[in-house]
Amino acid sequence: MSLLKNYKANKAIDILLESDPGSAQAKEAINKIKNIGESSVGNLIDAIPEAGSIHVIETLLVSFLNNRSLNLYIEALTDTDNRIVKKVMTILASHNTYDINKLLNFIEDPDIPKNVLVHILIAQKKQLNPILVARLIANSDKGGRQVLFRIMDEISNESAVDELSKLSYHKDASIRQIALRLLSRIDTTQVRDIFYRCIPDSERMVRVAALDGLLKLTVHIDSKLIVEYLKDRDLATQSKAIELLIYIKDPETVTYLIEILQDDSEFVRRAAVEVLNEISDERSIKSLISTLRDKDWWVRVRAADALGSIGGPNVVNAIFSLMSDKDEFLRRTAVEILNCIKDDRALSHLIKALGDDDWWVKERAADALAQLGDERAVDALLELLSHDNDSRKIAIKTLLKIVGKEKTQALIIAKNDLNDSIKNEIINAISNLESVSLEIDISNSNQNSRTLNTRTDNSIIQQDTKVNTKIQSDIQPVSEANEPATVRNVVTEEIINPAKLVADQIIGERYKVLKQIGKGAFGTVVLVEDTIVDEEIILKFLNPQVASDENMIRRFIHELRYARKVTHENVIRIYDFLRLGNSNAISMEYFHSHSLSYEIKNKMTSDRLRMVNILLDICHGMSFAHRAKVVHRDLKPANILVDDNDIVKIVDFGLAAAASQTDSRITKSGILVGTPTYMAPEQVRDKEIDARTDIYSLGVLMYELFTGRPPYKGKDSMAILFQHVEGKAKKPKELVEDLPDALDAIIMKALKVDPEKRYQTVDELRSHLAKCAVILQEAS
Repeated sequence: MSLLKNYKANKAIDILLESDPGSAQAKEAINKIKNIGESSVGNLIDAIPEAGSIHVIETLLVSFLNNRSLNLYIEALTDTDNRIVKKVMTILASHNTYDINKLLNFIEDPDIPKNVLVHILIAQKKQLNPILVARLIANSDKGGRQVLFRIMDEISNESAVDELSKLSYHKDASIRQIALRLLSRIDTTQVRDIFYRCIPDSERMVRVAALDGLLKLTVHIDSKLIVEYLKDRDLATQSKAIELLIYIKDPETVTYLIEILQDDSEFVRRAAVEVLNEISDERSIKSLISTLRDKDWWVRVRAADALGSIGGPNVVNAIFSLMSDKDEFLRRTAVEILNCIKDDRALSHLIKALGDDDWWVKERAADALAQLGDERAVDALLELLSHDNDSRKIAIKTLLKIVGKEKTQALIIAKNDLNDSIKNEIINAISNLESVSLEIDISNSNQNSRTLNTRTDNSIIQQDTKVNTKIQSDIQPVSEANEPATVRNVVTEEIINPAKLVADQIIGERYKVLKQIGKGAFGTVVLVEDTIVDEEIILKFLNPQVASDENMIRRFIHELRYARKVTHENVIRIYDFLRLGNSNAISMEYFHSHSLSYEIKNKMTSDRLRMVNILLDICHGMSFAHRAKVVHRDLKPANILVDDNDIVKIVDFGLAAAASQTDSRITKSGILVGTPTYMAPEQVRDKEIDARTDIYSLGVLMYELFTGRPPYKGKDSMAILFQHVEGKAKKPKELVEDLPDALDAIIMKALKVDPEKRYQTVDELRSHLAKCAVILQEAS
């Protein structure tokens, strides 16, 4: 621009800034600037800091925005005055009179703030060309690539498939991984086939991304191909394959699982049963077991053990029905599986099996009844005493285990329909026993007795109970060396001590230690930098007593698989279950914050409206989790995180669930599942839990927030647990007189001992809290 034009432009702008916008002077100045044209853009941009609320400067800048003048606007983004950068960013983000794709050339410009550029590009995403963005990714530096990935995440569509497919071949695994993540938004068979190609990738992160991508598609997926990845030695890959097979729900999957159930690794067989638990029915289980008929006996043992050990309701119900099947092999297999299951529902089926024509079924049904230890089986066992000698042996052995020696003798003496000589033989045999486990010899019968451990013809397992308990170690193909590293040598091998980790130390050739955050019941929390994706994350290293419990490790994997489904702004995202060296850790989102327990301890909860708003956010996150069928089980102030902007996130979904055992609230690792102060009565009683369990814990949390103390205190954990069951908490209003009645009522309803009398959903609780927030707002 000539010096004269520059002078005229500046003079006109000065008049605009000093005049009333509607005055004749201002209008004349505007016309002069328009006549000067695009050459005045630089002058107008320089005037932004002085313009204040004078919108005519912005209006003129908008009118001059086009491809010819674009560079002047882009140069303004490098200005040191934030007011200029912000105004130009707003103009570029709000108007499409230029080619937005030209801004892609400035992705790696170090002088333009990345967040400013991203804001403009995402605001104008409808005008962006996905193909151009995808092409730039491969040749950009790390910083530029991150920006492009973020943009591509917003705009990827079918037109970019070919370019993204090329990225899935990239030598950098992290780029292959992100390319697959971007492709997962495009639901086509072409994308599916790209995922198929990438599943065998040598890098675990890429395999997981490919399987996760398939989960997001609606096109047909070949379950036979996916079943093979139940054998993957990486936990994350196997878990994703399980999730995908359940999602597909292909009836043919059961047929493909037969081979998996024969695998040498228990880890793999259990994966197959996890899938069966979700997709099978009575017909498919019967078909599956029938195919085992001609397999080696040790193959049948493995399959039965897997089905019995972790079989869910679908599997167990199918097994119950097979107990009445005409096929002897199916009944024998079913009773073997029931010997691996301690389920009261099996009682009636096992009692009925005591009358089975097949000696094997009868014997193993008695063994299963002995394991149950339920005295409701006594009458049926006494009835066997009137049968043949073998039946008597079965009955006596089982009675001794269920009711003991003295009571068994008394029951036999009281049995009127039994021959006195047989009674005496039985009583004498029992009296001479040193322990219940010894053989019982009843020789008074004329019948030919049989040795209990010789019948092995068509059976699923050798009858000798000693062989039963040792069978896995006696089979050569099942060796510790064949088991996945993730479930072996947890105790004997040296493990990482997270307390001794130092800053800048690298773990697993990927994670750089930043600092230790804290400790909890399950492990030590460490802040690290994921050097592959350049992101700070949390690693929670499991304590040695947790890591040494193989069952608990498997439960962590199982429960975290469901907890990962909870992706919500008010929930800390769980990423993965990792094996680092010889240690186990959970990776999760890092959120710079403090816990709600910190606020309680430091008396920062006096602002009731703020507390209610925090509770509303907690309810929001919990509602999403409950819709995903995930129950937290350990909601407490320490698991609620709040940042300086009052953004709320819930942490540790799935950890308490992973630690829980069916027979006790104390795990064999000595960890109490749940925190006594916040445990619901049904957790204390070991009853079924659901979303209302979390609502009770929220009730305890609310009580503490608004009164400064929990509803129950005691000298030890057991004293507190008993108080939860009794449910005699004082009303909060008795402790804090000015507490609004509505808030008092909400807390007390959430704390009802009977789940049926609580809020039935967290959305219902949230609705009442929202009304309370209005009351508090009006009062303030």
